Amino acid sequence: MTTAPIPALHPPDASIPLRDVTPDDLNELLRCCWADRSYDVGRWMISRVVRNQQEQRGTGVAVAGADGAILGYGQLTVWPRCAEISDLFVDSRFRSQGYGTAIVQYLTHYARTLRADCVEIGAAESNPRAAALYRRLGFADHRVIHMNLGTAQREPVIYLRLALPPLPEC
Repeated sequence: MTTAPIPALHPPDASIPLRDVTPDDLNELLRCCWADRSYDVGRWMISRVVRNQQEQRGTGVAVAGADGAILGYGQLTVWPRCAEISDLFVDSRFRSQGYGTAIVQYLTHYARTLRADCVEIGAAESNPRAAALYRRLGFADHRVIHMNLGTAQREPVIYLRLALPPLPEC
């Protein structure tokens, strides 16, 4: 019996321009992806991504438009038990064009290169479209956590998980 390939483990579409995020991206990320965050919070997030890159514990990736504008963003953090994809965002004008899929595929592959055993990604219950994308990519519901997402009260967040097969040895 063969199992169907897991889409999250496929390479991202080569026509989607993905690149690592750098501190120089802060203003563009605040403009396109983090409009609800302060400059200080954005600076802290970028510094965390850079530190994770240096310590080989994660990364941040952007979809770059032809004019240099950032169209989407996501980050990966490798924790002791599992890696986590977080802060995934695609500009509403560019959704349903494969950008979110490419970001998840890129970060999933990155987690494998860092020898993570699994990857988790959260979706607020109020965002069923995100949860549906993650399920299509092969993630399965794992747990629900109530989190403060900036609203007046805590909101249920579904965490979906994908077990990662090790990369083949060279």
